[in-house]
Amino acid sequence: MNRPTRPFKRGTLLATCVAALGLVLLAAPAALADEGEDSAEEYFKLGNEYFNGKLVDQAVEAYEKCVALKPDYKEAWYNLGIAYSKQRKYKKEIEAYQKAVAVDPRYEKALYNLAIAYEDSNLLEDALKTYERVEQVSPEAVDALVNQGILRARLGQIDKAVDVYQKAIALDPKLPDAWFNLGIAYARQAERAPDEAAKKALFAQERDAYKKAVEIAPSYHKGWYNLAIAENKLGNLDAEIAAYEQALVVRASYPQALFNLAYAYEEKGENAKAIDVWQRYVDAAAKLPTEQEYVTIAKQELQRLQTPN
Repeated sequence: MNRPTRPFKRGTLLATCVAALGLVLLAAPAALADEGEDSAEEYFKLGNEYFNGKLVDQAVEAYEKCVALKPDYKEAWYNLGIAYSKQRKYKKEIEAYQKAVAVDPRYEKALYNLAIAYEDSNLLEDALKTYERVEQVSPEAVDALVNQGILRARLGQIDKAVDVYQKAIALDPKLPDAWFNLGIAYARQAERAPDEAAKKALFAQERDAYKKAVEIAPSYHKGWYNLAIAENKLGNLDAEIAAYEQALVVRASYPQALFNLAYAYEEKGENAKAIDVWQRYVDAAAKLPTEQEYVTIAKQELQRLQTPN
């Protein structure tokens, strides 16, 4: 019985950056003063206290009172946006960040969170324009550049995504997410390469980008996995196996890596190792709904390898 073609499950999840509060939490407020600017400040402090204590509904109420008294309080609008996101009130989250940016068009943190909020709401063109505004305001904001690159890739702007990742890397060469996503972008460019020579050159760039990611962050299991895929494209079987093994050092029950590694050992003719890895895969993936198709394949491979010729 001939072994079927290796049905790879590509590791192309993109790394993303997350929004953070980023404001100093002030001391606990005294009794609230008369309504006015001082009272707005006290409501702001109170909102921070509630938020820090995970009392999000009360934090929202305090921030709303704050901005009602002082509509140009950009930090309160910003914190209110974060609090709305915790309540899953995403339209209000966007509106709060918009208010913060209306007060200060160069308010980098609010612009950054606004871009993420647009993206989370699938308002992708608005998100891209806002990431571009972050870049104008703060050209060295590398997290925003990485997110902009990811979004451009989602929109099919692969060449521009590569340019943005390279900008981020020039600013911070030790950023593994930038290298990882750059590798994915090179893979996408290879899909439309004009000839085999150009495709192979892009595969080599893809591999080298993943190598940098795992050199910087040796526990980056997705980086090791994608590196193995890239080595496979280049026909480097031993390097492919080594990369899968490293991914499994980081995450021992990583089903995609186990699945592909078993096939790689079969290609190398090391059937005993293949049997061991297939069994590890079945044990790890047997109860995972998304793996059932592949579990069936693994069991077929185990039966084939264990059946005497």
